[in-house]
Amino acid sequence: MSRVWRNGSLVPGDALPGSFPPGARCFETIALRAGRVECLDDHLARLRAGLSHLGLACGALAAGELGTWRRAIAGLRPGDAILRLVVGEGFEELGARPILASSETLALRTLRTRRDMPEWLPRPKSAPWANSLAATVELRALGGSAALEGVQLDAHGCVSECTRSSLAWVSDGALHVPDASTGRLPGTALAQLVAASGLPVRSVSVPPPDSADAVLVLRSTLPGGGVAATAWCDVDGREFWRARDLSRSRGLLASLAAWRAQRSVSLA
Repeated sequence: MSRVWRNGSLVPGDALPGSFPPGARCFETIALRAGRVECLDDHLARLRAGLSHLGLACGALAAGELGTWRRAIAGLRPGDAILRLVVGEGFEELGARPILASSETLALRTLRTRRDMPEWLPRPKSAPWANSLAATVELRALGGSAALEGVQLDAHGCVSECTRSSLAWVSDGALHVPDASTGRLPGTALAQLVAASGLPVRSVSVPPPDSADAVLVLRSTLPGGGVAATAWCDVDGREFWRARDLSRSRGLLASLAAWRAQRSVSLA
């Protein structure tokens, strides 16, 4: 990030892409497209919950002051971008990086890196997160493309979430969501899917499903908030699940996208 908005001023950003400033404690990433963001309040509510637990003060951006957000965006002039709001002791920092092209579907690969225990529940989106970084390094070592996402299991072998995304699947007419005890984040796009799906919801601690009707990968920075999974392999690369068709996934994703679009706000 060449420049960041830090405590109301533009300053030089971090030299290394993806690095965090010293003292960073919690962060959020939000997609800015055509000057608008979706479900900003959901991200800031999760951020404020973490800050409250840590006893950190809430600045203007974390508080959701749209005037401050608009001044920061005007200063950064990011175009379409992934915005990253980082908060630590005495500072909040907003940076931007380009939005990379995303795949319309994803294949899943179970990773050997197990999800660590959360600091507290609900889990904060904290920085830097060594366990998540280790999972990302493992996925990259597998030679995966942008169309492959890694899945972490907890210490008991139950599905937690992906390296960058939340997971949900449909089975027996219900939407199955990994329980918070598995160490997953309280995903914003996942919570929005729960609200938009119209399906009964089951919070579960179970191994990877091999007979789901649909598997969805949820990430707020993806267009519409998520994509369909087409296949899922175990840690040795053996496929144990494949989507028969994507009609169920596409219907749920359309409902999610419409729900999110209704909660978009202009920052231009």
